[in-house]
Amino acid sequence: MPLARVPLTGSFDVAMANVSLERELTITNPDPNAARFILNDFELNVQGLPSLFFWVRLNTPIANILWNPLFAVSNVTTGGVTAPNWFTFTNGFVLVPGNVTTFALRAAVGTIGMAFDVPGGTAISVTVVLTAGG
Repeated sequence: MPLARVPLTGSFDVAMANVSLERELTITNPDPNAARFILNDFELNVQGLPSLFFWVRLNTPIANILWNPLFAVSNVTTGGVTAPNWFTFTNGFVLVPGNVTTFALRAAVGTIGMAFDVPGGTAISVTVVLTAGG
């Protein structure tokens, strides 16, 4: 007599999740000195999604723009406002106008974002994409 059993008993299926965010941004530095701009309105919650990918294109023909991919594991509260406690993944990339710069890695972090160092008295336009998957 054959044994009737369900071969998947006790197992479960896991579907891969992913999140993505794309924006075209203009960053203006009215100060005469160079300044770092951390885009707190352009952050992506990636809790449990360790495959991270950053994509950026500098649309403005301006040299010496430094770009940093950021991550945060925890938040900080300053003056009653909660924000990610940012760290940099790298020492940064100097962007070439019109070229695409990418950065991919696996890391178990909570939030990812970007920062740009912009020379004084300039405005830049960038297209940026953040994405993460399981």
